[in-house]
Amino acid sequence: MPMQTIEELFEHELQDIYSAEQSLLEALEQMAQESSDREIKRGFMQHRKETQGQIKRLEKIYKSLGQKPESGSCPGVEGLIKEKKLFMREKPSNELLEFYNIGAAQKVERYEITAYESLVDMAEKLGMTDIVDLLEQNLQEEEMALNKLKAIASEFDVAEDVDEEVDAEEEPAASSRR
Repeated sequence: MPMQTIEELFEHELQDIYSAEQSLLEALEQMAQESSDREIKRGFMQHRKETQGQIKRLEKIYKSLGQKPESGSCPGVEGLIKEKKLFMREKPSNELLEFYNIGAAQKVERYEITAYESLVDMAEKLGMTDIVDLLEQNLQEEEMALNKLKAIASEFDVAEDVDEEVDAEEEPAASSRR
């Protein structure tokens, strides 16, 4: 049956973000395990805990709608997870993987922010005041997470590591010319 109403679209998008949040629990734990930087590891684990709280809020929304949450698939987040798996085939250095994970997490945050903004707009149009409040809490947490990731990325010094690798590769070539 074709989707006809904003209510149906809202439910569809709610399921999408619920599925996304479920998928991200595992991804955040994996990124924390891959991290050698304590601050970054702590950041991923803190956001994992926030994600659990966001899932609970989404479950409250489902309950207030008289529905049970259904976790399906979220093609957007699944695509980002697939992208990470493809990147891992390149066997990146630990430093490069760390930098990649920070960027990948920012992509996910932007996806979630857009999804929550859309859900808030729909819930407002539908007069779902209590639901708007729950969605806005999730949205604010996602925005704060993105800002933290941006700060970490700006402080991350991957160029120094890359320069050292380039220098190490150039030295043997220079000595062989002598």
